[in-house]
Amino acid sequence: MKRNFFLQWCGLLLFMWVCSVPAEAQDLKSILSGVAKAVIGDKATTARSIIGTWSYQAPECQFESDRLLAKAGGEVAAKEVEERLQTVYDKAGLTGIQYTFNEDGTYSYILKKRTVSGTYVFDDKAKTITMKGKLGIQTVAYVTVTGNSMSLVFNADKLMSILKMITGAASKVNSTAATLNEVAGAYDGLMLGFDLKK
Repeated sequence: MKRNFFLQWCGLLLFMWVCSVPAEAQDLKSILSGVAKAVIGDKATTARSIIGTWSYQAPECQFESDRLLAKAGGEVAAKEVEERLQTVYDKAGLTGIQYTFNEDGTYSYILKKRTVSGTYVFDDKAKTITMKGKLGIQTVAYVTVTGNSMSLVFNADKLMSILKMITGAASKVNSTAATLNEVAGAYDGLMLGFDLKK
């Protein structure tokens, strides 16, 4: 009798533990996805996942590897960089940018009343998008798609020229050059760009 009661009790505990796992797993999943977002590269990002129209949400800062992220001081450093980048984007008028990637390999972005289009190639292994405008100018962005969110980041030392090209207003970007250069020079393996929403 005692043995049966003990077995029933163990069974009940096991059942309760199994029921609680999905909630814990969900919490763990959200924690891990937050950490993983700070380092470029994501197996879930595919040529199909980038298709659609994506609107600017916030600045994005990532690092080339976990080692460089840790060296920089982790998520706290990334957050500080993003806050400084927001000031740069506000001055350059980038907060309304919208990207569209089509299945046929064409893309466009709209900023204010200006539309720029071209072609792109997605590299599944490197998780990069190489965008080529109609004037032949190429930019390479590292991309991570998680659900309805896309991170589009560029090498920090090349961000200045990319922003000048995107905004079409070099003077606005030049006024924030010191801030950008200071941020870019402060960390190894730093990638800067945009957090976009579908």
